Amino acid sequence: MCEALRDRVLLHREGFANMNNVNPFKPTVVFVDDDENLLRGVARALGQRYNVVSFSDPVEALSWLRDNHRKVDVIVSDLAMPGFSGMRLLREMVGIAPNIPRVLLSGHLDNSAMNKAINTAFVSCILSKPASIELIRKSIEQALSSRAIDLAGTLITPGLVMRAIKNNGYSIVFQPRIETKTGLACGLEVLIRFPNLQKRFLLEEIILACEGHPAINLLTTAVMNEVRRQAKDIRSRFDFSPTVSINCSPYSIRNNCFLEEILHFRSDMLLRDIRIEVEITEHSDIVKDPAFLANAKMLKNRGVAIYIDDFGSGSNSVELLGTGVFAGVKIDREFIATANGDCLKSSFAAWVVKASHDLGLRVVAEGVEDANVAQRMQALGVEEMQGFFFARPAALDKIPTGAFALC
Repeated sequence: MCEALRDRVLLHREGFANMNNVNPFKPTVVFVDDDENLLRGVARALGQRYNVVSFSDPVEALSWLRDNHRKVDVIVSDLAMPGFSGMRLLREMVGIAPNIPRVLLSGHLDNSAMNKAINTAFVSCILSKPASIELIRKSIEQALSSRAIDLAGTLITPGLVMRAIKNNGYSIVFQPRIETKTGLACGLEVLIRFPNLQKRFLLEEIILACEGHPAINLLTTAVMNEVRRQAKDIRSRFDFSPTVSINCSPYSIRNNCFLEEILHFRSDMLLRDIRIEVEITEHSDIVKDPAFLANAKMLKNRGVAIYIDDFGSGSNSVELLGTGVFAGVKIDREFIATANGDCLKSSFAAWVVKASHDLGLRVVAEGVEDANVAQRMQALGVEEMQGFFFARPAALDKIPTGAFALC
C-alpha cells in the first residue's frame, strides 16, 4: 500500500506512532482485535471518516495508548483475546484513559460478563460477533455522540439512566387497552417513568440514549421486576386473565441471554394468570437482522406475542409485516389522531388494517384522543384501542378498568 493511501486509510502502530500525523479534523478511533481481517476491513471502510489506529496485540495497544490517549476519541476492542483477557484489557485501559468511551466486541457474552464490563469501563455499546462494518460505524457514532454529550453535561447518557435505575429513580405507570367490540379493558401497557431525570430531559431522549446500549436491557429488566412486584394487584383488577404489554428493544431480543429473561418473565406471569405481550419499535435496522428474527420467532413459538409499535413511523414497516414472527401491529398515533381530516393518513390507516388482517395479524390503534377517532377505528375493524380518550398513563390504583363508552 502506498504511503498516501496508508495515511488516508490506516494509522498503524509501525508507521504512525506520532499522533502529529493524524488529521485533526477527524475523530481518532483505536481498534484492538486479534482478527487481522476485521482490522483490515475496518481500516478500508472507515479510514476516510476516522483516523483509524489498529492493534492485534493488546500489550502494544496499551503501550501506544499511554502516550497518545489524549488524542483518542473512541476505543473498539475485543473482549476475548488469546493470552490476555478482555476484562484485564478493559481495566488497564480505564486506568490510562477513564473518560474515553469503549465499544466492545464479543462472540460469547453472558449477562454476568456484560454487567462486569459495564461496571469496569465507560462502555458505550457491546456488539455480538460477527458485527457488520455498518453496525460498528453506527456504534462508533453513538459513542462519539455520548462522549460529547457527557462532556457537555447538558444531554442524557446511558450512564445517567443506569445510575437512576440502580438508585430506584424510576417508576412504572399503566395505560389500559380497550377491546373495540365490547369496550372492555382487556389489558394494560406498562410504561417507565424517571421523575428526576424527566425534570431535565424528555422521556423520549432518555429512552433513545439507551438504544443499542446494555442500559436498555437494564431498563427492561427493571420494568419486568416491577410488574412482578405488582402482579397480584394487576390480576385483581380484572375478572379474567389480562394481557400486560411491555416495551422491549430489538437490541435486547437479539441477545440470547436476555431472551431467557423474557421467557422466565412470561413463565412467572403465567403462574399469576397474566399473559405477556412484547412491543418493539421498527426504527432500528436490527429488526432486519437474522439473529433478531430468529429469536423473535423463538419467542412466538414459546407463546410470547410480539407487536410492532409505532407502525408506519419508520422505514421498515411494510417489510416486517411478512416476516411471520409478529402477532400484530400498533398503528402510530400520527395516523390515528389525524385520520379524520387527512385523506392520505386515513387511507394508510385503512390499508394497515386490511393488510394486517389479510396476514392474520391483530391491529391496535394507539393515540385515540376523542370519540370521533374511536368510532372511526371501530369502523375500520381494529381489535383494540388505546389513548387519552380512555385513560392517561397512571399508577395502577388510578387506572380505570371495566367497560368504556366508545361514543
